[in-house]
Amino acid sequence: MKILRTLSGLILLFIAAGLVVESQETPSDRTVVNFSNPAKPGTLEVSLHGGSITVRGYEGKEVVVEARWRERLLTKKEDEELAEIEEEKGEEEIAKEKAQAAKAKGMKTIQVETTGLTVEEEENVINVEVELGKRSVDLTIQVPFSTALKLSNSEGVITVEKVDGEIEVDNSDGSIILTGISGPVLADCNDGEIKAVFSKVNPGKPMSFSAMEGDIDITLPADVRASLKIKSEEGKVFTDFDVQLTPSQQKKEEDERKEGGRYRVAFERATLALLNGGGVEIQINAYEGDVFIRKAK
Repeated sequence: MKILRTLSGLILLFIAAGLVVESQETPSDRTVVNFSNPAKPGTLEVSLHGGSITVRGYEGKEVVVEARWRERLLTKKEDEELAEIEEEKGEEEIAKEKAQAAKAKGMKTIQVETTGLTVEEEENVINVEVELGKRSVDLTIQVPFSTALKLSNSEGVITVEKVDGEIEVDNSDGSIILTGISGPVLADCNDGEIKAVFSKVNPGKPMSFSAMEGDIDITLPADVRASLKIKSEEGKVFTDFDVQLTPSQQKKEEDERKEGGRYRVAFERATLALLNGGGVEIQINAYEGDVFIRKAK
């Protein structure tokens, strides 16, 4: 309920602001930050609570951060949520809104243009945050190619392009799109798809992709040596690689009978797929979506 009421305030303010001004560029907050030791690969950590995160690798040594309010029409889902919230309002809340409208009669709403962007650097780690505000914020960040990423979002798309460092990304409600990467990658998505296109694969560390309600679509170099461990609860698995398939025989055994408990043995429901004889370990878990393993052209 608290979340719904917060959303109500955000949407109502959006309506009061006039929803959209397509021809006017939305003001942004922009800053440039250096890693304390640019000779070594740095780490970028981003936490967002609604909006989009776009990170692009480039040849520079600085990290360029731009935060911009999102200006758009309300979605159908937001319209429905707003209607639901309006129906649940009590008499006291309605009376308060009417009193506020009466006090502000003939006056205009002043919008706060800053996004509340905060950027901190310590020990070669740059942390980016945005205050929880009245509209979604879109973050666009440029980083050196070798930067490691730790990205988290609660609602919105996360996009990464041309980054060679380690990538750890978590998205509660939105897709994850990774292109021109080499990994290793740890990607977890609750409500959205995961798409990853590798320019090359770092063989040093294992990788993991997990999606609850969306597809997992991974493109790998044709000559990659990889060992895929694939689980798809309700979907199917597709590939254009020539693969060697073997069922997983991994057994998990629990014996608590000495303590008066139970004995349990379970065999994991997964498939092992070897690409070019096997190599770097890649674990793929799709629950309601399909899995696509593509060979780069």
